[in-house]
Amino acid sequence: MTFVTLTTDFGKNNYNIASLKGAILSTHSESQLIDISNEINNFDIIEAAFMLYNSYKFYPKNTVHIMSVNSYYSKRVRLLLLKKEDYYFIAPDNGIISLLFDELEMNDIRYVEYGKTTGDLYTTIAELVAQCQQEENFENIGQRVLSINKRITLKPVVSANTIRVTVMFIDKFGNAILNVTKDLFTSTVGDKPFKLYYSPKDYIDQIQNKYSDVPFGDELLIFNSAEHLEIAVNMGNANTDLGIMKDATLQIVYYS
Repeated sequence: MTFVTLTTDFGKNNYNIASLKGAILSTHSESQLIDISNEINNFDIIEAAFMLYNSYKFYPKNTVHIMSVNSYYSKRVRLLLLKKEDYYFIAPDNGIISLLFDELEMNDIRYVEYGKTTGDLYTTIAELVAQCQQEENFENIGQRVLSINKRITLKPVVSANTIRVTVMFIDKFGNAILNVTKDLFTSTVGDKPFKLYYSPKDYIDQIQNKYSDVPFGDELLIFNSAEHLEIAVNMGNANTDLGIMKDATLQIVYYS
């Protein structure tokens, strides 16, 4: 049995996801298909990479992780196949692979070109899934890649006593997930007093361990399961209640 995950912007009520699954099963009937998310915002490769990065390692080794977001990114299109940490990753060459991993070896990546229709894309993905399981030699799949398209992630900007951060994702509950990891926060702010301003006058100055540490309806900061700093409202919605939007720039000020 082959575990195959899907991360797409197709939407759950769309024949495209059903067509892709059908193509995979027709080529490799023993595949077990698992949806990570088909609700990625249109063309948002940053969100897709964030979603997959925080979930791929929980699957068995040799799982094939498919990302199909912004697949027709240019006139000439190709799919990349990356083998890393005993997992396979299939994605268009639109920069999404570089967002998934900072360090990549070109010897770990192969590519195949695909046509101009979605049917061609589905067939090519399905054939790659089958080859991942059938080929004993990774070098026999597709062609050798010399370079890939790369995208630079929005990283926090750290200065003397401030960190300029970005809201990278709003989840189903309206929680605003920031591009600040626990490691970064600990190494810069540590135990120093701080204020995270989510508006010019409103701020949060404590990190809680769980959502219920504050009264119903109150805002809070927490490190989520992905160890990213998150703004939430207990039993509420930070997106609508606090007016925090995706891609917004916020500021953390800390004191000696």
